[in-house]
Amino acid sequence: MALTLIHTRARVKVNRDFTEEFIVNCGVKQGDPLSATLFSLVIDTLLKQMELRGNITTRLKQCIAYADDILLTIRTKQSLLDTFQKLKEISAQYGLIVNGQKTKYLRCTRKNYKLEELQIDSKYPEQVHSCKCLGSTVNSDNSIEEKIHCRITLGNKAYYANQFLFKSRLVCKKSELKLEYYKTSSNIC
Repeated sequence: MALTLIHTRARVKVNRDFTEEFIVNCGVKQGDPLSATLFSLVIDTLLKQMELRGNITTRLKQCIAYADDILLTIRTKQSLLDTFQKLKEISAQYGLIVNGQKTKYLRCTRKNYKLEELQIDSKYPEQVHSCKCLGSTVNSDNSIEEKIHCRITLGNKAYYANQFLFKSRLVCKKSELKLEYYKTSSNIC
């Protein structure tokens, strides 16, 4: 792995011409498949050090990570503050920085509560009322109506985007029946 990073040279294409060759002194090249692999190895090691195993019914905290996004599910405010601080400290050991401007929080409860600002290291992350994680919408009142509406909308978009297939003579009858079934099932609600 180290051999791919030693004596790396690059040129940039501007319009139709290339710049002079220059030496890349640190890091991997942007877009290099090795970059994503190295990041995955580091983030996996980082999350193991966070000790977030178990599920939310038996633990105060849980974590979901996908690419460079991390979702912390935490039951108490103090546990959130402690976990976030630990995440920042462990990330710094690996040269990673938590982006405070992209950090947001969502409070899920069916009870009425007064809004309060959450302060983490003299910063106030934005409170959001819903977020999308791995294709599922989570909202502050913990209801699924928004998720159902979103899935129906996506189904309708897919159907109408592919409607020309129904009229095509290249599609066999068996396929048309499957497409028709999809149309019917996406309009149930």
